[in-house]
Amino acid sequence: MSTCCWCTPGGFSTIGFLKSYASKMRTSEFQTANEDLCYCLECVVEYHRARDEVPFLHKVLWELETSRLINHFEKSMKAET
Repeated sequence: MSTCCWCTPGGFSTIGFLKSYASKMRTSEFQTANEDLCYCLECVVEYHRARDEVPFLHKVLWELETSRLINHFEKSMKAET
C-alpha cells in the first residue's frame, strides 16, 4: 500500500512538508509530491489547506503549481498522440 506525501500526515506535518516542497527538496521526493498532487484529490485538499497557512510562500508555490500543471498537461497530450 502506498502512502501519499500530502494527505497521509495532515495538519501541521503537511505545513512543514509544504515548506520543504517550496524549497524544492530532494529531486525524488519532490517528484513524488508532484505526482500525488496530480493523482490524489485528498492530497490536493490538504495542499490547499496548508498553503492557506503560509501566505509568505504563495508566490513560490504559484510558480511551482503552474510548472507542475503545464508539465502534467503536456505529458497527457503526448500520451494521446
